[in-house]
Amino acid sequence: MATRTKTKRVNKVDTKKAIDNLKTTTKTVNNFLIDTTEMIVDETIDRTSAWQDLADKAIKGGFKLAEKQADITFKALETLKKQWVRGQKEFKERVSN
Repeated sequence: MATRTKTKRVNKVDTKKAIDNLKTTTKTVNNFLIDTTEMIVDETIDRTSAWQDLADKAIKGGFKLAEKQADITFKALETLKKQWVRGQKEFKERVSN
């Protein structure tokens, strides 16, 4: 009977140590996960900011390009209109003569 009591006490002590060890390990893992998550969030924010800056430049450049293309298109249309009007006048002159 003495053996059983001693064994039970050893098991209780080992269980308490195991629980304490588990708590310590859980806290360590939790702290590691929190630190890692914070690092990932900070890095994500930094990278997103860089991509937003790049996208902003690309959009502004795209608008400048679109503006230039629109100017070229309108100039071409104005030139075409002038040529058509001049051609129409010349055609009327030649037909009426």
